[in-house]
Amino acid sequence: MKKKGAWWAGRLGCVVVSLFCGLEVGRGLPAYAAKPAAQADSFAVQASPRELTPAMAEELRGCFDFFWNEWVADPALPTYGLNAGDYVGLKKTMPLAIESQGFYFPVIVLGVERGWIERSKGEKRVLAALDSLLKLKHFHGFFYHFIDVQTGGRGWHSDRVEVSNMSTATMIAGALMAGEYFGGEVREKAGMLYSRIDWNWFLDHQQQHFYLACHPEQAPEGRRVDGRGMFGHWAAYSEHLIMYILAAGAPEPARATDGRPYAAMRTPIGSYKGKPFVFCRTGSAFVYQWTHCFIDFRHMVDAEGRNWFENSRQAALAAHRFAIDSAATVKGLGPKSWGMSACMSPTQGYSGHYGSLPADRDFLDMDGTVAPYGPLGFVVFTPRRSLAALEHMRTIPGLTGKYGLYDAYSFQTKAKDDQPWVGKSYLAIDKGIVALMFENYATQLVWRYLHRSPHVQRGLKRCGFRAVEAAKHAP
Repeated sequence: MKKKGAWWAGRLGCVVVSLFCGLEVGRGLPAYAAKPAAQADSFAVQASPRELTPAMAEELRGCFDFFWNEWVADPALPTYGLNAGDYVGLKKTMPLAIESQGFYFPVIVLGVERGWIERSKGEKRVLAALDSLLKLKHFHGFFYHFIDVQTGGRGWHSDRVEVSNMSTATMIAGALMAGEYFGGEVREKAGMLYSRIDWNWFLDHQQQHFYLACHPEQAPEGRRVDGRGMFGHWAAYSEHLIMYILAAGAPEPARATDGRPYAAMRTPIGSYKGKPFVFCRTGSAFVYQWTHCFIDFRHMVDAEGRNWFENSRQAALAAHRFAIDSAATVKGLGPKSWGMSACMSPTQGYSGHYGSLPADRDFLDMDGTVAPYGPLGFVVFTPRRSLAALEHMRTIPGLTGKYGLYDAYSFQTKAKDDQPWVGKSYLAIDKGIVALMFENYATQLVWRYLHRSPHVQRGLKRCGFRAVEAAKHAP
């Protein structure tokens, strides 16, 4: 953001972007043809192993090294063991983000599976992080979006840092996956974090939408909140599908929701030179990727016949077409440079205004800024197009650093001749999407273990999902 000291405001992008999406109206999506599977409602992940390309393997290792190295290593601090990977490279003091832990835990697991660290070391790191989370301040089980590394309190010591249900849900998803993998103490402590969350506290029972976020202690000046500090709603389709599933599957019945919040979600329909799909007005790629890092929707539909895997595939195809069509007017876009998403900006710090059609055209910034995680996070949906983008981006001058591809680049804004502007920083949510999607593409590791959770199975069923046979698609 442009204002001094407000780098963190950009990372409210998930909140602001989703509030923007929440203004949408309308429901429905043409049901995708699906044949009922023999074992309905089992939600088992079907294996489809693939080899990583050399470029994928190198980028995945960079993602792992980022998460493994950028952590709170001082056992005397209240945040010991947690990932502290926001804006690494900017040489600014940043708090840690709660949602980043949801990617951190599975990345540790994949590091163990790939032999990059010993199992005992991975388990020890996860336990240290869980122990810290169990001691940090929370509100009905929900955490501040950002946590000060030194004190364990609210990040930046600012009353503008909200208590976030979506950030907490993402953390829980990763913790549950690690719990299913390691078992024992890890499963027990992940369960403790999950069990104390009162999802109904964050639910608008009249509208059946989750509130967007909360200021339970002191609302910032100018922010409209209700008597409990709640503001906004997760009303329309966005990245938050995982929250419906975890809320409905929660282990404490009195704190769990039912399927009504999911059913109440608004599902606007749009298209861009292709099949219609449920879209978010921001058009950001991460919206169509976030929950898919954790849940394998390939072989399930909901009560309306919606297949969210196919929905994200159509979004990826639309983003690819949009970049090709924009190449004539926006330098740097094209068939190998596509999938715009929230990221660092040449002019605004961090911006949630990068995306592709269908979206609100007035909301989009079209300055040629591309986030590498955008096309790479679509790899499970459009592997050929995503891998072509990876190979291309590895040739862009200055875009690759210590942990692989940096956060963003632009050949149009602040570029010198053919030398692009490069946002030379790393963000955990961006590297996390790439890591989890690459691993799910290759081994389905994250999907396989999280789907073993009885809570996830219960949540899917309560939201009305049923198993089907997946349709075959071109890559």
